[in-house]
Amino acid sequence: MTSQRNEIPDPDRYEWEFENRDGVGIWFMNGWQGFADETLEAASQHYRERGKQSDIEATVAVFGDETSLPKETQEYMGEEWSANGAYTGVERVGFVSDGITAMAVKSRMDIDGAEVESFDDLEAALEWARGA
Repeated sequence: MTSQRNEIPDPDRYEWEFENRDGVGIWFMNGWQGFADETLEAASQHYRERGKQSDIEATVAVFGDETSLPKETQEYMGEEWSANGAYTGVERVGFVSDGITAMAVKSRMDIDGAEVESFDDLEAALEWARGA
C-alpha cells in the first residue's frame, strides 16, 4: 500500500530510478516486465509529486530493452499518467524506448496543455524536452 498522496516515494526502494538533468525529470523504467502494483503506484506517485516541483520543466520516461507492458498496464498508464502529467503542469512529456514501447505509451496519453512525444534515443528526447 502506498503512503499519503503528497509524500514522494524513495526510488532507492524500487526497481526504477529518477534523475534530474537540467530541469528534465527522467524516470528510468529499465527491465520493466510488469512491476508489482506497489512499485507501479510508487513510480506514478513519485512522478506526480516530484514532477510538479519548480526545478522540473519537462519529463521523460525511459523504458529498457526488456520492457514488456501488458494491456492492463498500458491502460493504467494511459489514465493515471495522463492525469499525473496534467497535475505536474509540465509542457513536455516524452517517452523513450528502442522498440515500440514508447510509441505505445504515447498513444495512450491525453494531457491538456502538454506536448507528448516518443523517441528511440534519450539524448534526442532531452534536447526536445528542453525546447531546443
